[in-house]
Amino acid sequence: MGVRTDLSRCCATFLLVATAIAAMVAPLYAVDPQLASDVAAVPAQEDNLLGGLPPYLPKAPISGKLVVAGSSAMNQLAHLWADGLKHVHPEAKLDVAMFESGQVLPKLSAGEMEIGLMSRPLTEKELKEGGVIAIATAKDVLGVVVNQDNPLEQLTMEQGVKILQNPDAKENPGAKTWGDLGVTGPLAKAPITLYGRSTGTGAWGYLVNRFLGEGATSRAGKDCNGYAQICESVTKDPGGVGYLSLSLAPATQGKVLPLVLNTGEVVPAPKMGEAVDPRYPLVRQLYVVLKWEQGKPMPAMTEELLRYVLSRSGQEDAVKAGLLPLRRDEVLASRDALGWTGAH
Repeated sequence: MGVRTDLSRCCATFLLVATAIAAMVAPLYAVDPQLASDVAAVPAQEDNLLGGLPPYLPKAPISGKLVVAGSSAMNQLAHLWADGLKHVHPEAKLDVAMFESGQVLPKLSAGEMEIGLMSRPLTEKELKEGGVIAIATAKDVLGVVVNQDNPLEQLTMEQGVKILQNPDAKENPGAKTWGDLGVTGPLAKAPITLYGRSTGTGAWGYLVNRFLGEGATSRAGKDCNGYAQICESVTKDPGGVGYLSLSLAPATQGKVLPLVLNTGEVVPAPKMGEAVDPRYPLVRQLYVVLKWEQGKPMPAMTEELLRYVLSRSGQEDAVKAGLLPLRRDEVLASRDALGWTGAH
C-alpha cells in the first residue's frame, strides 16, 4: 500500500504536465488555447492520468536476452522496464547499456542491439535511411541553468537562440558576451561559455532543433560527463550557461531560468516534486527505436517489451523514474503505430 500511495502522489504531481504537452513541432514557446482549456478541465486524480491506460496483457511467455541501449536519460527507466518484465517473465532478461543517442542508429544497423533508446526525435532522413521506427514512451523536462550571480532572471526565445547560435557564423552570429544578451554590470563584457554534453546526446540535439531548427550549426560547448558536471561548471563560472534534465538534476544546480513565452508571459522553471506549468515548453519525448517494417512479424521478446512499455505498468515506471508518463491518447497512438488496435 505504501508504494501505491507514493505513486499516487507522484502521479497527482505530474497530472497537469502529462495532460498538457502538445506535439513537439509546435512553434517554440507557443501556447495552444484549447490545450490550456483541456488542462483546466481535468480533475487532479490519479485515475485520470494512469487509470485509463491499457493494462499489460502478455501475448505469450518469453525467455532469452534482449539488448536495450542508448540515452542516459532513459537508463533508470529501462532498468525499471527490465524488472517489470522479468516479474511476469522470469526467463526473460534485458541487458541495459548507456551511451549517447547519436550512437543508437549505427549500433542498431550493425546488429549490436535490438532496442535503442533516444531522447530526441529522429529526423525523416534518419527514419528513412535507418529503416527504423521510433515509438514515443515517456517525457522529460529540460531547464536552462546559469551561474547564481548572473543578473539574468528569465530567458526569452531570442536570447536562447543567441546563446546556441555560432558566434563566429558569417550570417546570424550568436552572442559573444553576456552584454550582447542585454546583461549589464561586471558580467557584460564576460564571454558566454556554454557547458553541455557532446553534440551526439539527445538533450543537445533536442535544444538545437527546438531553438535553431533541424540541421542548424550551433555554438561549440565545453563537453561535460553529465548533468552534475554541467551544473558544477556553471556554478564555478560566472559566465557559464548550461542545461539539465530535471529528472536527473543534481542537488546543486545553479539558477534555472524561467522562460518567456512569445505572448510575453513568464513561465517558472519547474521543480521536481511540484506541479509544472502546462505551458512550459522544454518537454521532450523519449523514444524506443527498432528496425522493423510494419506488417512483418516482430520478435517475441521485442513485442512483449513494447507491450509492457505501452501499458499502465510501463507508464507507472516512467513516474517512478522521475519522468512524465504519456497521456492515454499518446499511448494508443504509439500502439497504433505498431499495428495494435486500441488497448489490445
